[in-house]
Amino acid sequence: MKNRVPSYVPSHLIIISMGVFLVLNMFENIIHFSIGRNIKEKDSSNIGSIEIPEYYDIIKIIVIMVIFAFLQAIFTYYFLLKGY
Repeated sequence: MKNRVPSYVPSHLIIISMGVFLVLNMFENIIHFSIGRNIKEKDSSNIGSIEIPEYYDIIKIIVIMVIFAFLQAIFTYYFLLKGY
């Protein structure tokens, strides 16, 4: 079966790809943030709690996520055009 290269990839694919990445990874990043904050208390019952980052930390997380979401969307778009 021949690998078909699409002649057209919708431009909204980048926006959808970035949105999905940002939403799903925000939850993951908050969990990682909470684990990192509570690592000193690993014998405590507090290790499983979710701690919402402060405003400045949320901004840092979002900036890094936007950069990686953009890269992920560009690579998705590129490889769809190439037919991989």
